[in-house]
Amino acid sequence: MQPDLQNLVTLNGVQEAALARWRVRGWPAAKDESWRFTRLASLEKLSLRPADHSLENGASDMPAHPLIPEAHIIHFHNGLLVSDSLDNMPVGISAHLVDEDDLNAVVGLAPADHPVTDLTVAAMTSGLSLDVASGATVKNPIILMFTGDSRSVSTHPVVLLRVGECAQAVIAEWHSASVGLSAPLMAIDIADNARLDYVKIQQDDATTTHLAATGIKMGEAAVLDGFQLSTGGCLARLEAHVMLAGVSADCRLSAIYLGRQKQHHDITTNITHALSHCQSNQVIRGVLDGAARGVFQGKVHVAQDAQKTDGQQMSRALLLSPKAEADAKPELEIY
Repeated sequence: MQPDLQNLVTLNGVQEAALARWRVRGWPAAKDESWRFTRLASLEKLSLRPADHSLENGASDMPAHPLIPEAHIIHFHNGLLVSDSLDNMPVGISAHLVDEDDLNAVVGLAPADHPVTDLTVAAMTSGLSLDVASGATVKNPIILMFTGDSRSVSTHPVVLLRVGECAQAVIAEWHSASVGLSAPLMAIDIADNARLDYVKIQQDDATTTHLAATGIKMGEAAVLDGFQLSTGGCLARLEAHVMLAGVSADCRLSAIYLGRQKQHHDITTNITHALSHCQSNQVIRGVLDGAARGVFQGKVHVAQDAQKTDGQQMSRALLLSPKAEADAKPELEIY
């Protein structure tokens, strides 16, 4: 699967640098240890082109979410931001299309030397910047809804989320696209004493490949309560890199994957305790049937000055078929 990047035009400096890195590295090699359980060789037969504005006419209006009628929905269709999604934003949140400065911030927060980071920054058509004002408490959830209906394209939405000091917000991603490749890139900066409740639901079409990368930086006494559910796609990898960059930061991540037939679900995390008194807690659960495969890779890195660290990981999987497979690879690095 080599997306057709020949027609990318009017790239800014950040995108050109990302494209150059992508052309050098490409998809992970077979010997790449971090991709040992999730091979992409089966995708090489696909011929995809990054979504562009020629697909805008396919966007449909999004009503209020039936389960959360008070939520504000920001809609991406085939990787493109639906223009009226930014109307009537809740008090305390501002939104605009990303510019080159925002992209620099995204690259600084996103996983480095990562195929999704480089490819999506280079090929993105729509990028969104969301800012929660310092001290604001946004009670109604913000749902980032990702849909799509063109199996011949790859979609590369970019979202930069900044939560100001002492602010609180509830943000969710909801993926239900029928595209060839969905490769969303999320960059999140949680300031000192701020709290973010973050949910990701991946229920793309059974023929879609979903490769997501999320980079998160947390300030002093910041709190992240995150949950992921992966049920869709033929191959899905949800990857999160978290930097606990402030004293007493508290990161709680939980995930559930549900696989059947020949689905492949991969939950990969990399959490760095950079300073003292930080906490991270990960709980991963899976249920697999048929010939499905589930993967959990979780690395906790404790820096030299990160005294009194508390980092916990727990992974459990229920196999309903003798052909199902679950792999777990917890790692701990203490300096």
